[in-house]
Amino acid sequence: MRLPWARTKQTPAEHEAPAKGIKGATIRLKADTDKYRSNEVLAEEAEQHRVWSDLYEQTIAGSIINTEVDDLFAQGWALQGENPEDVAKVREYLNAVNFEIEVKKMATESKVFGFGLAEVGKIGTRHVLVAHSSYNIFPVMDDYGWLDGFRQMADKQVVAEWNKNTIVTLALRPYAGTPETGRSEIAQAYKSIIDYENIREANAAMILRMGYPAYDVTFEGEDGLVPADLLEGDVADLGPGSNLATAMGAKINTLNAQGVTQVATYAETALQGVSVAMQVPRAMVGLSDNSEATAKVTLSKYYNRIAAEQLIIAQTMQSKYMDRYVLPDLGMRAGTVQLIFNSPDPDAQLKKAQLLQVMTSLDPTDPEFLLSVEEMAEVWGKHPKAGEYDGAKLRDEIMDRIAHHIAEAQGEHSPSDNSVTRDATAGVHTEGSQ
Repeated sequence: MRLPWARTKQTPAEHEAPAKGIKGATIRLKADTDKYRSNEVLAEEAEQHRVWSDLYEQTIAGSIINTEVDDLFAQGWALQGENPEDVAKVREYLNAVNFEIEVKKMATESKVFGFGLAEVGKIGTRHVLVAHSSYNIFPVMDDYGWLDGFRQMADKQVVAEWNKNTIVTLALRPYAGTPETGRSEIAQAYKSIIDYENIREANAAMILRMGYPAYDVTFEGEDGLVPADLLEGDVADLGPGSNLATAMGAKINTLNAQGVTQVATYAETALQGVSVAMQVPRAMVGLSDNSEATAKVTLSKYYNRIAAEQLIIAQTMQSKYMDRYVLPDLGMRAGTVQLIFNSPDPDAQLKKAQLLQVMTSLDPTDPEFLLSVEEMAEVWGKHPKAGEYDGAKLRDEIMDRIAHHIAEAQGEHSPSDNSVTRDATAGVHTEGSQ
């Protein structure tokens, strides 16, 4: 449902020209009819969205996506800027509008449907994000085939339209040329997910049908016939753990005593396919790794992917929300305060803590590792007064010095590129995941 207050209050940034087609409370797209996508195509996309939604709600894919989104925010996000007072104001603003909660919703929608979408409304003096489900929202192309906006459908009727410049969109796997939309993780892993679900259901059916021993009971009556009372009694209700008292001459043979074999193998093979298709470690789908070394490599690649998605979120929210709405509301220029994420790898956070511990234990009489008050404050994330030093240059020098000190202590060579070390300690004024 469209939000009237968001529709009438939202405006582009002052430095931007007003989006064409917006007049009063009505939003009209340039492409009144999307000639590149007919009603049949939209109906097909709606069916795709329904299938993806069902797979998210009812299969292992939903658990994997929820874990990925949790990992995006598990180690917290941070704000950095030259003026700590500005950082504190922005932090208070974002906390007041439930920024993290809405961005989490957008990230989830992006993984399921390829993009997350949020309207920007205004409550009091603050602009707030209001995330929508992408279940029934579809891209609309202009006369040249470029993305013009989004259209929300219900019962084959248009209930809302958005120009792409008046909303905030997030695509964690963006298409070339249209970064507002992207690929669905479920769509990319669709075949593997379906294969696993089919095998899981087949295994369950086999276990229910053949997992318990079946019995062949033969009776020898006086006239060669089976007594009717036996057919209607214990034999008819015979099941797992049942006890049966028979007359003399009865013969009982056990059938399929071994039950169903290879069930675990079938399931493991299918889960391996899901793990590869969704690019997650085997442990996330309940499988063990062949070796500890393999597990570390797989986990490292997974964290690298999560870190790449964090960068997309930070850049998107910075340009489309913070620089456009939050900072102007607070009387600040774009880029004054920047959004960053801490490393998703818990080990990286541990290394950061160890690095800071080493800093505090440096010998103050050793001129090579002597840190000034300004240097200590910079690394700890507490900025001295503006203008006292070149912060960027000093940060590089400090990180190089610390990296060299740590490498020597561990008997390793100092890295030629200190960007990783710098990033590992760049999170200042950290916001924990609420």
